[in-house]
Amino acid sequence: MNIFRLFYIFFKIRASGIFSTFGIRYNFLLVPFINKKNPEKNFKEKLEDFGPVYIKLGQLLSTRTDLVSKKLSKELNKLTDDCEAVSFGYIKNTIETELGKKSKNILNNIDKTPLSSASLAQVHVFFMDKKKFVVKVQRPHLKEKILKDINLVKFGIRILRFFIKSYPRIDLMKIINDYERVINNELDFRLEANNAKKTHKNFQDSSFLYVPSIVEKYTTKKIIVMEYIDGIPVTNIKELKKYKLNLKALAESGVKIFLKQVFQDNFFHADMHPGNIFAAKTSPKKPFYYAVDYAICGSLSESNQILIAQMISSLLKKDFYSLAQLFIFANWVSEDTKTEELENILRINCEHLLDKPLSQILFGELLLNLLEAMRPFNLYLDNDLLLLIKTLVHIEGMGRQIYPELDFWSVANPFLKTWFKDKYSVKGLVKYLVSKKHILTYMIVKRFEETQEIFDQNYGDIK
Repeated sequence: MNIFRLFYIFFKIRASGIFSTFGIRYNFLLVPFINKKNPEKNFKEKLEDFGPVYIKLGQLLSTRTDLVSKKLSKELNKLTDDCEAVSFGYIKNTIETELGKKSKNILNNIDKTPLSSASLAQVHVFFMDKKKFVVKVQRPHLKEKILKDINLVKFGIRILRFFIKSYPRIDLMKIINDYERVINNELDFRLEANNAKKTHKNFQDSSFLYVPSIVEKYTTKKIIVMEYIDGIPVTNIKELKKYKLNLKALAESGVKIFLKQVFQDNFFHADMHPGNIFAAKTSPKKPFYYAVDYAICGSLSESNQILIAQMISSLLKKDFYSLAQLFIFANWVSEDTKTEELENILRINCEHLLDKPLSQILFGELLLNLLEAMRPFNLYLDNDLLLLIKTLVHIEGMGRQIYPELDFWSVANPFLKTWFKDKYSVKGLVKYLVSKKHILTYMIVKRFEETQEIFDQNYGDIK
């Protein structure tokens, strides 16, 4: 372990002033003597300087809206993942090592200039059988570098825990262990391929999203090959207008994709930032998206699905008392939290946002305000909920950038009404029990049969 690098990183982070945003004011081991302006931006820039592992760590930290402030979360969302390209010689050697004789099918007609170069992988375009594909190749020595930096961060956390006592329900070591698991999963491109195939199947009959097909025989732990897509980056509004895409329909399609993934499929792309989402050029009146990079996906437990649905319902009714009860019951906050106290805090932070017409309410912003309000009550959320919130904020923000008048609620409301009806009606309950082969199914069906027999015995002859 390089203790000197640890100290270097610590003092650079300390100099950013970021520890003051965690409520630490008078501990001069952690806080500079001179107050720093915009510590959130300073911290983000330091992480970029430290390199790929810390950029990834910052991106993960941006989802921890139960731990960091809304302002810091927004700043960390700006972290860029662009890196200096590795040599084509390394790319060629890796493809040959991973694929053996099959590698010539890729290398015979490959563009040596990378299409993109990120912290974990580099992408090149190639032609095979007169069709265009991309190959994503993992950067060199990543496993060793990540293990080294993760161990360094863990050592730093052990020291830091002596000084930061503000979050008793949050285990920093668990967070870094979760991060280690996530990034190690990202290093196995076979997992990404499986996620992409699953999403492709979920959307094969959809007109909103197209998932590039994976070429399995050329996909290994360090290489993934997929069809090339020719899309427009969704942040390039000028280009979207040039191709005369229906921007309102495009923005609304993004919301529909999110709702389908979360509530119907219960499997969602959890890294839907603009660098991974493109608009198709081929259907301007009924535009659709391409989505790439399925390394991080999420799903919700049924209890969390119900929780989210109940939360939306309480928000629309401005029922902050029920909302407070819900959060205490769900263990989002400490169990000794007083309902009335939390209700007042939620009302102060969120009611003014709900006083606007529904079409003007930013649901992502509303959720971030809710979480900000609950942080003093030892807020803690599980990873799937955090990924969901991050995805929602990205989708809504992207949609508003494409079409500023996007009305999230008008798109979501009919969808959620149908979902509620199908999911929680008597018919929906029986369907769920049947699908789960639950013992209650047998009991319910048996009772129906008994009732039918009694009816037939007593009234079957009546004409």
